[in-house]
Amino acid sequence: MNAFALTVVITTYNRPALLRRAVHSVLSERTGGAAVEIIVVDDASTIPLPVFAEPDLLCFRMTANGGPGPARMQGLRLARAPWVLMLDDDDVLRRGALEGLARELDRFDALSYPVVQFASSNGRFASDYPVVDLHDYLGGALTGDFTPVFNRSVFQQTGLSYPVNRAGGEHLLWWRLAGDYGIPTFSRVLVEVTADAGERMTRAAAQILRAADHRQLAEETLQQFGDLLRRQYPAEYRRVSLARITYSLLSGKRRAARRHLAEAPVGAGMKAALWGASWLPLALIRRMFILYRRQSGRGLHAH
Repeated sequence: MNAFALTVVITTYNRPALLRRAVHSVLSERTGGAAVEIIVVDDASTIPLPVFAEPDLLCFRMTANGGPGPARMQGLRLARAPWVLMLDDDDVLRRGALEGLARELDRFDALSYPVVQFASSNGRFASDYPVVDLHDYLGGALTGDFTPVFNRSVFQQTGLSYPVNRAGGEHLLWWRLAGDYGIPTFSRVLVEVTADAGERMTRAAAQILRAADHRQLAEETLQQFGDLLRRQYPAEYRRVSLARITYSLLSGKRRAARRHLAEAPVGAGMKAALWGASWLPLALIRRMFILYRRQSGRGLHAH
């Protein structure tokens, strides 16, 4: 464990209490002489954040709020350790997480891969130590959340990056990495996913607020993977296509929604319903979306 060096990057925005908890969960893992650097990247918060006076803890403030992707990439650029773990500000490291991480990396030859990932508390995969590929992602073999640990120098050589989108969209990065390199995946849980955040991007109000970003994300997904989805994963292609139409409507892009609807892989009844909705007042469209979310318990985000 003494030879293991790690940077933990925590990106945050306007959540001081959650940030404090996340940082403390990492500080409690600084045992056994392990070199653990902490980098907090503030995505231009509009309220004061905690001030930490801890060794090897750097706080960096972005000049403008750009969403999680640019903040995470900034953390990767600032990191000094060979391995970099990404931690959301509303989640925490489990006790013994870093000791377990070091052991797993030592048991598995991960040095040639740009990133490895570990199941979060709600993440599930059928086996241990597989190198998952793009078909595992698109075929639904992985469920829930996984914690990425970057092999910093190898990842930087790929030229890949998190998407620049306030709605997130990190699936585009994982799909590219899984397709081009494979991602070693471990069942060991490093991170506890919490449910006490005041706002999450998957909630209806947040999706309406970021409708334009979700629309852009759906368009990028179809631009990069649309042909593959249409040929081999029609259910996923249909879902992303519907997301593009829905978020076009929610962001007031009615003509774009109708244009996309004409080529969408949906039945005549669904097309008629969405076509009719495209002529309704925007406020009513948004209320209908909230009602749909309450009834279905899920969203239509691109991933």
